[in-house]
Amino acid sequence: MDVETTGFESKARETIHTTPVADEDPQLFRLLVDAVKDYGIFLLDPNGIILSFNAGAERISGYNAREVIGRHFSVFYTQNDIDKNHPTQELAIALKMGRYEEEGWRVRQDGTRFWANVIISPMHDAQRQHIGFAKVTRDLTERREAEERLRRSEERSRLMFEGVKDYAMITLEPNGTIATWNEGARRIKGYETFEIVGRHFSCFYPESDVRMGKCEYELKEAIETGRYEEEGWRVRKDGTKFWASVILTATRDRRGNLIGFSKVTRDFTDRKRAEDLLRMAYAEMEKRVEERTQELRTANEHLQKAIQVRDEFMSVASHELRTPITPLKMQVQALIRNVRRKSFDALNEERMNRMAEACDRSLSRLTLLVDNLLDVARISSGHLRLNHEPVELRSLLRELIERYKSEISVSGSRVHLEITQDITVSADRVRFEQVLVNLLTNALKYGESKPIHIAVQLRPENVLISVRDHGRGIDQQDCERIFEKFERAAGVSNLNGLGLGLYITRQIVESHGGRILVESDLGSGSTFSVILPVDSIEHSGFPN
Repeated sequence: MDVETTGFESKARETIHTTPVADEDPQLFRLLVDAVKDYGIFLLDPNGIILSFNAGAERISGYNAREVIGRHFSVFYTQNDIDKNHPTQELAIALKMGRYEEEGWRVRQDGTRFWANVIISPMHDAQRQHIGFAKVTRDLTERREAEERLRRSEERSRLMFEGVKDYAMITLEPNGTIATWNEGARRIKGYETFEIVGRHFSCFYPESDVRMGKCEYELKEAIETGRYEEEGWRVRKDGTKFWASVILTATRDRRGNLIGFSKVTRDFTDRKRAEDLLRMAYAEMEKRVEERTQELRTANEHLQKAIQVRDEFMSVASHELRTPITPLKMQVQALIRNVRRKSFDALNEERMNRMAEACDRSLSRLTLLVDNLLDVARISSGHLRLNHEPVELRSLLRELIERYKSEISVSGSRVHLEITQDITVSADRVRFEQVLVNLLTNALKYGESKPIHIAVQLRPENVLISVRDHGRGIDQQDCERIFEKFERAAGVSNLNGLGLGLYITRQIVESHGGRILVESDLGSGSTFSVILPVDSIEHSGFPN
């Protein structure tokens, strides 16, 4: 066996002509082959019988040379390959094609498998007669396992990439065209893979952004800084917009060369809408808070003004109430003194009359002040009641002018009444008389001793009663204010009164369904007009 093997190896060396050294020194050639540890190198006869086995083959297969030389090389193959006659087919292909190479599973002595790279080359002698095969085997199990791990990792990454539904995950070529497309991208943006791969990613952007060069800017930023991130509006396939969170990352190879971009997009439309609604609600709340603050500020200003008015009223009221009380008290005390001294004879009739008149005036004024305060209380509480009855205006006005003859004389004014016909209205006589008295006394108070004109005019739609004086007048800005409680026109603080007369007058007129107006200019006097609706007129004869 050894002699035959040696002769076969000699023929193999002649055929292979590996190096000049191999021809000159067969022993050196054997040592060279045996020294190779990473490759299994062995020779087969034409039928596949193992003729030689180097150290590398022993290390890889687990067999030593004595255990395998003389056995068929199929000993290294899996049973499945043996059943399919794969070893014999390999030799046939090598002989026919001049070479056979493959990678596949092989079996060690202990039954474990390893992944082998196999090269089988036919050998011929000098006469080109086939004398066997050279077989080189390399154990690539580690590389195979690494490749398998890489493959599984890539598969997992692919499945994860394709299976993610909440994120649009795509890759772009360096020029921005879309290279890959996952399920999340399809769900968020609406495109199928075949519709979008190969198109430029600018198709997701609003036209205005595309015109501005936004897409190119994003790619440039990602290249220069490594990534670009923003939130903004993007466009779906159907043209609708969604609010997107976008991260664009530049991808480079080991040498640092740009190979494309990865782009992750998330649909934050619901969050954006919630934030907008929250922002709007917050703005509305701020607006309402500001409005409420302004209301409170205004209310506080009104309260402060009311307090000021109250204080002023208390001061004026105390003064006004004290004014009639003081002379009344003096007159009463004088009477008491005379009663105690039993000196009635000292009080002559004229003096008694003067004292009685003074008391009467003081009591009348005091009564008026108290009545006004009571009227304000009734009006504020809604308890001002009216008892309607027919009231003939001409006789009522003449009666009032006669009753206030003394006050008219003291004022120095003359009162002119203009009424051409009998006019009867339905009104509370006492309250309506109170209106006319307030207007008349008001004109006497501010008329500066100039003539006062009272006119009554019946019109188709209403009856108009006007009281005009030619006194100091009222500033335009005060014309509405004087009808409020405790208000008087500017510059009249030297005159007495609580500032309630016109307020009460207005409330009584309006409770009759009418209106009261004032027209005035400073220095030109004032005209107060009471307008009663036509349905308040009981009887009238319109002039023909």
